[in-house]
Amino acid sequence: MYKNHVILILITLIMVCLTCGSAAKLGGDRGWYEFHCHADGAKVHLDSEYVGDIQNGMLSVPIYTTGTPYATYTVTYEACGSYASVTKNLPGIPAKGQTIDIYIDIEPAPCPTPTPKPVGGDMGYYMIWSNEDGVTVELDGENKGMTMNGHLQIPVYTTGTPYTTMTAYKPGYIPVTEEITENPGPGETIDLYVTMNTDSIVAASVAD
Repeated sequence: MYKNHVILILITLIMVCLTCGSAAKLGGDRGWYEFHCHADGAKVHLDSEYVGDIQNGMLSVPIYTTGTPYATYTVTYEACGSYASVTKNLPGIPAKGQTIDIYIDIEPAPCPTPTPKPVGGDMGYYMIWSNEDGVTVELDGENKGMTMNGHLQIPVYTTGTPYTTMTAYKPGYIPVTEEITENPGPGETIDLYVTMNTDSIVAASVAD
């Protein structure tokens, strides 16, 4: 009876040891490969296994020291029409708690900064010609300024809502309202003519 009991204890101990050995083989202690690269977004592979992207200039990859060792690393970078790839042998296997630094000589590609388009798109112009200076011009009720030296240039967005009416006025003169039938294309200027006539009623009142 005692002998059988001892045998059971020995078998149990052997099973525990085998289980511990298997766990160590599957996982075990860890070390790290730490990749350093200026090209954020570069992809890192160990052998053929993808392990992550470079972020903020680095990528830390944990490695089980008791696992099957990797042999090579590959870092690829593709952005803004540029492509680069580096494949080399790993410098060694990290021990428990050890970090092996690996530096990759890939520089990020300069990406062109898009030029923002102005709100509304390209510009065209209305050129208002008048026989009087100081004439206030409105397009669909929007004050666009006053004529000076016989004219007023008004920039408009060619892709914006087109204007349909022009109004011109000046104290002592009869207001003029005209329909706008053309809209300028990019870089184009459309001439509009305004003839201001004296308001005879106002003139008579001033004379009195």
